[in-house]
Amino acid sequence: MNKNILKILQFTIYGKFAHFRKFYTNSSSLSYMIPPRTVITGMLASVMEYERDSYYEVFSPERIKISVVVSPGIAITKQMQSINYLHFKYHNLLSKGTGDEKKVNMHSQCKLELLMAREGRIGYTVYVGAIVEDSVNIINAIGKRLVEGNLGYGLYLGQRQFMARVDNVQIYKVDNNSFMASSDYVDSICLEENISSISSDSNDVHIVIDQMPVQMTSEKQGRELQTVKRVVFEKSGKRISGLFNNCYKVGEKIISFYEG
Repeated sequence: MNKNILKILQFTIYGKFAHFRKFYTNSSSLSYMIPPRTVITGMLASVMEYERDSYYEVFSPERIKISVVVSPGIAITKQMQSINYLHFKYHNLLSKGTGDEKKVNMHSQCKLELLMAREGRIGYTVYVGAIVEDSVNIINAIGKRLVEGNLGYGLYLGQRQFMARVDNVQIYKVDNNSFMASSDYVDSICLEENISSISSDSNDVHIVIDQMPVQMTSEKQGRELQTVKRVVFEKSGKRISGLFNNCYKVGEKIISFYEG
């Protein structure tokens, strides 16, 4: 494991609604409460205007570390909604106006698990770390665009209809972060494999554990899921106490990353 992070970009992303579809759901679209690593790399690629499925190597775990936490003071709730989708043959019906498409019901309903905040907007604090020299330039370019308000293709909280905004962009250089072999608390997500124990002293802490996609690969027929990890986090962004391995001190926070 590369323990040296040359530069860390931190920013807050927020919006009214979010949906991060669980990769193991089918007929109903259940949502993770926080964006998985694959969603965050998609956001970064959108800012940099990379083509679809072209950026997996650029943001690979060997080059970039990523972490996330629910922004302080935000309580996330879930609500199930019914969404009307158009049949894939709908375009043929509009363009031709004849054929078997007329016999097909052009609408189908799907349950969608929607994320929102109990008060205000839903928000997440994201950490992106460069662990090789050429990734530092990518971090710099993304940070510059975020500060200037140049979001490339746009930022969305999981789906295109859930537009997002960015705030609180910060950069931590190599002398502002340090590796910690172990810590008695963590302020972000943490892989289950990096947890020795979790304290049960506080009743206000609500721990969530979920299977999340970490890395995709590009294939001839599209993309393929390469790595899945069990991820632990606190649903409202509170600090988790216990014993945690492979952490980093970033500013005043102790951060763990999706890459382990």
